[in-house]
Amino acid sequence: MSNNRFFSPEPCPPGFNSREIVSRAIEFRDPPRIPYSFFYHPTATDFASVFINRSPFEKPSELGQTYIDNWEVTWEVTGRGWDHAIEHPLSDLSALSNYQFPDLAKDELYVPVVRHSTKAKEAGKYTVAGNPVMMYEQVRSLMGFEDHMMAHYDQPDLLGDLLDILADMEIACIKQFAESGSIDAFMTWEDWGLQSGLQMDMEMFRQFYKPRYQRIIDATHNAGMHYIWHNCGMVNEMLSDKIEMGVDVVQLDQPMIYDYQKLIEITGGKLCLWNTVDIQWSVKDEVSVADIEREVKHMVGYLGPNEFDGGLIARHYPSPWDIGLSEEKQRGIYNEFMANGCALGS
Repeated sequence: MSNNRFFSPEPCPPGFNSREIVSRAIEFRDPPRIPYSFFYHPTATDFASVFINRSPFEKPSELGQTYIDNWEVTWEVTGRGWDHAIEHPLSDLSALSNYQFPDLAKDELYVPVVRHSTKAKEAGKYTVAGNPVMMYEQVRSLMGFEDHMMAHYDQPDLLGDLLDILADMEIACIKQFAESGSIDAFMTWEDWGLQSGLQMDMEMFRQFYKPRYQRIIDATHNAGMHYIWHNCGMVNEMLSDKIEMGVDVVQLDQPMIYDYQKLIEITGGKLCLWNTVDIQWSVKDEVSVADIEREVKHMVGYLGPNEFDGGLIARHYPSPWDIGLSEEKQRGIYNEFMANGCALGS
C-alpha cells in the first residue's frame, strides 16, 4: 500500500472532505456519497488508522514457532494475520493478584500517533485509533477459552475484577489517543459471534460485559470520538444492546449471514454499518466477479442511501491474502461499490 496514495485526498464535492463525509454517514446527516475504505487493488480510502505498538518485540516468522508476548501469553505462529494462543498466564484467576499488566498508556507509545494523525488531518481523512487492549479478546488470551467460560460460574468475582482492570486500561488508552492527535473514532475488534449465534447468552453478556463496555463507550464519546465495533459471525441478538449502549458503527465482515431487511429494521437511523462483501462467501471458487457485483448491488439496495440519510460505509477486507481473495475479485468489489453510491454522482 502506497503511503502517498493512502494520504491522498479522495474525491469530494466542494466544501467536503473525507472526514466530513464519514461523520455524516455515521450520524445520519445525508452524506453526498457512501464513504469507503478499499485497499490494495486499488487503494482508495476516506480513512486513516493509527495504532500503538502493543507488542514491542520481534516475533518469529516460521510456522509452528512460539513466542511470549508482553501479556505473558504464549503464541504459536500460524503464518496468518492472527496466531494461536497456547499457554495462558491467568487460566486460574487466583493468579490475578500477582499478575503484571503491560502499561499501554505510556506517553512514549503515543508519540507516533501525533505525527500520523496530523498527516491524516491534512489529507482530510477520518482517523481511527485501534484499540490496544480489546477486553473480550484479551481475557480469552489471558485465560484460554474453556477456563474463561467456566470462570463465569466458578470465579465470577475475580473475572469481574479482571474485566474492570481491562476496561480501565482501555479508558486510559482512549484518553491518550484523545490528547495525542486529531482522532475521530476508537475502533475495537472483538468477535462475539459464531456462524449461527453468540458465544454466550445475552443475560451473561449483560451481567459481565455490558457495564464495562458502557464505561468504555461513554469514555470514547466524552473524548469526542465515535465508537466502532468489529464483529465476525452472527451478532443479531446484540444489536439492540449495542444501540442502547451508544455504539456508533458496527463493522461486519460477514453481512450475508444476516437478513438485510431485518438488519435495516433494527439499525436504520440508529447504527451505522461498515460492511465488506462477505469474506467467507466471496473467496469461494464457484463465486464469480459477476456474483460479487450482484451482491454489492443487493447490499447497497437495502442498506445504502435511504430515508435514514446515511448509515452505510463500504469496506474492502484489508488483508485479502489471509482469506485468499483474488486480485480480480478485489477490483470487482471496488468497481461495483464505486458504481453503486461510492463515486460522486453514482
